[in-house]
Amino acid sequence: MSDKVKVISSFDGRCGIDNSDLHISRRWPARGASVMLDKEIVEELMYDDAFKNMIEDGTLFIDDMEFKKELGIEPEDAETPTIIYLSDKELERFWKNMPLAQFKVEVKKLRKAQIDSLVDYAVAHGDDGSILKANFLTEISGRNVLKGIELRKSI
Repeated sequence: MSDKVKVISSFDGRCGIDNSDLHISRRWPARGASVMLDKEIVEELMYDDAFKNMIEDGTLFIDDMEFKKELGIEPEDAETPTIIYLSDKELERFWKNMPLAQFKVEVKKLRKAQIDSLVDYAVAHGDDGSILKANFLTEISGRNVLKGIELRKSI
């Protein structure tokens, strides 16, 4: 068993952690960037509210399902959304190819950071999706997707 774990950023910009108690500073320069961290360090960082929140809302994603279960961050019940990493290919599948009924079911399973990533993708690729999906995302996220698409086109 590896003593390292891959932590991936799902944030559409730069993000990072700084913990002076653990003498650790790490940066993720872009969405999809990954950093290998010692499992012991990750366990300790879970006591840092900022890091824990980034993990729990899906901004940072731990690639190892067994380790997530050990940390207690993978939900036991079907009601709580699981933390998943949405790659560009997955975002495209949601926005362009997934039928509306399935889209609604699947989006309800996502955490806030994943929904935000999907909204950002929808705004950037608006013409490839549907107005009904955009309206549903607006309802779920509180961000006006159609207005975002319109503003993006006007630039």
